[in-house]
Amino acid sequence: MLSPVYNGHNLIFVVGSPRSGTTWLQRLLAAHPSVRTGQESGLFDSYVGPQLRAWRRDLDPATSGRSAVGMGCYLREEEFLDLLRGYMLRLLEPMVGRLAPGQLFLEKTPSHALFIPEIMELLPQSRIIHILRDARDVSASLLAAAKSWGSYWAPGHPRGAAGMWVDHVRAARAAAQRLPHAQFLEVRYEDMYGDTRRVLRRTLSFLGLQWSDEELGRAVTGNRPELARQTGGTAIEVGGEFRSRGTETLREPDGFIRRAGTQTWRRDLSLRDRLWVWLVARKTMAEVGYRWSLPI
Repeated sequence: MLSPVYNGHNLIFVVGSPRSGTTWLQRLLAAHPSVRTGQESGLFDSYVGPQLRAWRRDLDPATSGRSAVGMGCYLREEEFLDLLRGYMLRLLEPMVGRLAPGQLFLEKTPSHALFIPEIMELLPQSRIIHILRDARDVSASLLAAAKSWGSYWAPGHPRGAAGMWVDHVRAARAAAQRLPHAQFLEVRYEDMYGDTRRVLRRTLSFLGLQWSDEELGRAVTGNRPELARQTGGTAIEVGGEFRSRGTETLREPDGFIRRAGTQTWRRDLSLRDRLWVWLVARKTMAEVGYRWSLPI
């Protein structure tokens, strides 16, 4: 069992707006012998994070709308946090409980970008890798997903797609301002696409891992998007209830891995789509280095 004082020292969170390349980076890093990983857990955006936010919300009359409501009527803060931390540690046990010394677990749930403060409160020594990609390409990919395998979650309107990108980027950037460089690394998709080896080497350095040029090259070659569409790239094991039902390795749905590249939005976004993305995202785009004066 994990120690009650476990601080996340061997836990890495890969985050970013959905369709920004988080899976690509996950599979590149998972090829390293010291990195273990798995399917998206939703640990903080679906399970732990909302409970911590609910506790904070209920304690604040400005957000709860009442002077005393919620579990704060029954538990002291330290009692609630002890309970929540114990719950979190039980959920983390299958991920990090069996790691050997020197090994890391890489958790890739893109929308954990929205819960970095909660992650850091409960796991103060964990590290964050944020993938940043051009809002136009992300929006185009989200809209394509909404028409096929991602219809149950991906926004089907460019306003919603651009808004999803803005929310994730702003949340990650705000959290980064409160974290030391040793705990937060931002990777641009465009850099990863243009020079995958260099970006992967930089990311490994951030994680304190060594890799020969030959081993790194095999990871890059084996996880090229055009090859991964056929082979799946580095295998991601599946455990728990899904494994008991016969799923041993993750297979992404058809269309999950699209053509890689930059400025693919020029082919994929209509003028109407571009206008919506420009209206919603252009300010945030400029703040993070994607200047776009007109929606063309």
